[in-house]
Amino acid sequence: MPKDYYEILGVAENVSDDELKKTYRKLAKKYHPDVNQGNKAAEEKFKGISEAYDVLSDPKKREQYDQMRRFGAGGFGGGGFPGGFGQFSQGRGGFNFNSEDLGGLGSMGDIFSALFGDRMSFGRKQRSRQPAGPRKGNDLALTLNISFAEMVEGVTKTVKLKHEVNCDTCGGTGADPSKGKTVCPQCGGTGMVSQSQGAFSVTRPCPTCLGRGEYISTPCSACGGSGRKQAAQTVKIKIPAGIESGSKLRLKKLGQPGPSGGPSGDLIVTVRVKADSFFKRVGNDIVCEVPVKLEHAVKGTKIKVRTLRGRAAVRVPPMTVDGRKFSLKGIGISSGGRTGNQYVVVKIRIPEKPTAEEQEMIDKLKTAEHAEV
Repeated sequence: MPKDYYEILGVAENVSDDELKKTYRKLAKKYHPDVNQGNKAAEEKFKGISEAYDVLSDPKKREQYDQMRRFGAGGFGGGGFPGGFGQFSQGRGGFNFNSEDLGGLGSMGDIFSALFGDRMSFGRKQRSRQPAGPRKGNDLALTLNISFAEMVEGVTKTVKLKHEVNCDTCGGTGADPSKGKTVCPQCGGTGMVSQSQGAFSVTRPCPTCLGRGEYISTPCSACGGSGRKQAAQTVKIKIPAGIESGSKLRLKKLGQPGPSGGPSGDLIVTVRVKADSFFKRVGNDIVCEVPVKLEHAVKGTKIKVRTLRGRAAVRVPPMTVDGRKFSLKGIGISSGGRTGNQYVVVKIRIPEKPTAEEQEMIDKLKTAEHAEV
């Protein structure tokens, strides 16, 4: 029976892309020939998982592979393709297809080419593949706390980062600058090797150079071949006015350096805005609560209210009920081309043991409140 790629990697058929990648990396690290020198079983295991990942990591090929598995009864063995594919089974020389009619799909080479691209062929010349280019490094994450006032006005923060950067001596390649990297003798620099499996051949990443087409024969003396070094870096982060708490800023090329001299990842900054004891943000608007004496609520008064830009006078008319809201136009938060308002909510101070006069005022306010409803 042909190989079950899911079984080889030890994953379920509905495995996610991230989990598939994690599993492959774990197995590749465990069975890599460099770690298991002279161990033929480990080498064969590495070849198998590389081949399986090569197919399952490609969404299109994985979909076609899954369809092909479902077409055959009990997987690939013994059953048949519906719609004129006929019966097929695995013999000593590979697969024996007893099909009179291929349903207009052409030769078996065309079928497997459609399924696996140019990685599988039936004696046909395959197109050469260029070795994988430098990959981008991982992103770094940073959380930055700012005050409410800093959020309103915007602020530039200076932070010190301690992270890895490319080695100055080798430029991140990990190789001795005077000798550079060596072309892989197993794949000839293509990064891919072919293996015949019965009637067809499979092309997979080279196990010696891991698909890079080259390897380091003499490591850089400065970094020991890692291509990286630890460094401290001072970075200024400009935070725009009106930013929402939890927003993320992306600073290009301030993350981890890419392997083999590849470009650096980015620095992802999550901004957290500290809560204010007086102001509450609602979109671009500001809401605050202001205490007012019972007598002033009944007779009316004028109060001074703290705003984001100083103090403003608010007239409280007679018979103002608890919870009444007053609007100060255009002095809220400016963000996205719009400036919000500030809303002042009156909170009337009610005595715990009111006098007869105070109780009379309370009753008047209750009457006014019911009248508004």
